[in-house]
Amino acid sequence: MIELYLLENLYAVYEHKTLTLAAEKLHLTQPSLSRSMQKLEGILEVSLFDRQKNRINLNENGVLAAQYAKKILDSEKEMIESIRAFDLQNLTISIGSCAPGPLYLLPAHISKLYPNTHVTSCMDTEKNLIHGLKNYTFSLIILTKPVEDEKIFSVKFVTEKLNINLTLNHPFAKYEVVSFKEVDGQNFIMYDKVGIWEDIVRKNMPNSRFFTQNDLDAVGEIARSSNFPAFSSNISLSFEPSRQENRLNIPFSDNDATITFYLCCLSNNRSKLEKLFNSLDIFTKFNNYILSS
Repeated sequence: MIELYLLENLYAVYEHKTLTLAAEKLHLTQPSLSRSMQKLEGILEVSLFDRQKNRINLNENGVLAAQYAKKILDSEKEMIESIRAFDLQNLTISIGSCAPGPLYLLPAHISKLYPNTHVTSCMDTEKNLIHGLKNYTFSLIILTKPVEDEKIFSVKFVTEKLNINLTLNHPFAKYEVVSFKEVDGQNFIMYDKVGIWEDIVRKNMPNSRFFTQNDLDAVGEIARSSNFPAFSSNISLSFEPSRQENRLNIPFSDNDATITFYLCCLSNNRSKLEKLFNSLDIFTKFNNYILSS
């Protein structure tokens, strides 16, 4: 059996071209490195080097062995990271979402269901979220559609509807609903961590300018002290009632302005989260309420 340190030493020789440089990088003496290479040759029963007076280089066998060594070392690193992540997942429920709205709802609910578990959350693109779920970075991800993969379980979670947030004297304040096309060209104040919603509004309102802020409180302050339209949703209004002070929240009528989110987990982890999935009707009731308000 080949010990991993021998593969590390071999790949260092391949990477740094000479025994002298490799030994320096590995913090070994050159004789120690030479002995380890001789040991590896003995295990493999092939010569890995062309040895000449005052010169030693990897031969074709050595180059091939070094390439295999890199694959094995990478696999070992991946194994360690995956197992550690899997172990951490038993103590932590990490949530990844493509939008902030669902994160208003889910972490607190999970903390009530699993009081001894640490809950973390962050946002990312849907592509990165799926990748993160598969490599155990996330326990749960929130997407705009179910994942068509038998290794991933998906269930409907909550629906979010986007509004335009306007001053009372804005020309569109008299409207019951508006379309993206009607308000395209307006200048908006917008939080810069809205995930997939940013892609949607920029795509549907190409002539608008969006002044983004990285502080949600700053967005509220600017909105209250200016005539800039902003955005809200049925979910955000339930947690940020100040968005209704001296302002109107008018729904967008476009299909793109309504997103039904899905909770997704690895199928082999579904049983660990069964309590959560069995409790999702609470969000159906809540969602119906905020959609009708």
